[in-house]
Amino acid sequence: MSLRKLIWGLLALGLLGGQAFGFPLPVQAAQTPTANFVVTPLFPKNQLSTKDGYFNLKVTPGSTQTLKLSVTNPGTTRRELQIIPVNATTADSGTIVYIPSNRTDPSAKTTFTKMTSSAVTVDLAPHQGKTVSFATKIPKDGFTGEILGGLFVTNPKTSKASTKRTAQNFQLANRYAVTTAVALWCQPNQAVPAKVQLASTKVITNDASTAPVVVAKLRNLAPIAFGELEIKTQIFEKATGHEVVSQTLKNRAMAPNSWFNAEIGLGDKPLTPGKYTLKMQLASGDRHWRFTQDFTLSKTRTQEHNTRTKPVKGTATTAWYWFALAGSLALVVIGLAYWLGRRHGHR
Repeated sequence: MSLRKLIWGLLALGLLGGQAFGFPLPVQAAQTPTANFVVTPLFPKNQLSTKDGYFNLKVTPGSTQTLKLSVTNPGTTRRELQIIPVNATTADSGTIVYIPSNRTDPSAKTTFTKMTSSAVTVDLAPHQGKTVSFATKIPKDGFTGEILGGLFVTNPKTSKASTKRTAQNFQLANRYAVTTAVALWCQPNQAVPAKVQLASTKVITNDASTAPVVVAKLRNLAPIAFGELEIKTQIFEKATGHEVVSQTLKNRAMAPNSWFNAEIGLGDKPLTPGKYTLKMQLASGDRHWRFTQDFTLSKTRTQEHNTRTKPVKGTATTAWYWFALAGSLALVVIGLAYWLGRRHGHR
């Protein structure tokens, strides 16, 4: 066997070892989709600031506000676009989103979609542009705070787009979409206090492959959006007062009159079924909220949690055995290569 073959064999062994033991290998980065249409808001005279890239309007009670969008097809093929008025809602990640959804909180006295004309479909030839208008009827008595929504523009035929709705999220797959936000105010300088409520606490399992989590449903009952929300959560055994887990979420936000599910893991230690207590501290600027709520961890959820947190016997020992075996084999190959090299040099 030549020295060159031994070196190549050693390299192959290293690559196989890396794959077997989970060492990361380079992968190609995911490609981002390119725009297949362009959307430009056409601001009216009652735009509060021309620096904003979205509709930010002071409206008059009893009036009809016209919202205009310019949509352009820069491509060489005909495109069909759908423009849908949507309400701003809060995703479970704690972010404000502008997508088709039914997650508006019942506390809302009115919403953007209730006030605005229905969705439209626009057919655009290559390099063609059109202006699309929507009529938003402001209630005769006006409204307090802000109405926050958007105009959601998408090509429903792009890449055979599919949608999936669940109780917790709205997912839009293989579709390029753009939303222009719309913020409406009757009294822009009016101070509206945010009002947050802990609606419920329960334990769920999202799917068979994940451990159970605690879901705390938080509601913003006020017609005002806010951000920089920090959520500190602790879970205790009710009988002993022993802390099970703690978690801190930062930089969250909530849309007006919306809700979201904050998820809290149950830690990595075995638990027993029974009563537990969740304590939450929320802060956004100088606004603070504190909540305490009990919940029950059932025998089924406890078993699911303990099964997924229980260490697998022999895993660590087996891993160290294979690492030791691979290291010993590598030393043998290196020693053999060195010996053959010296022997070749003495000839």
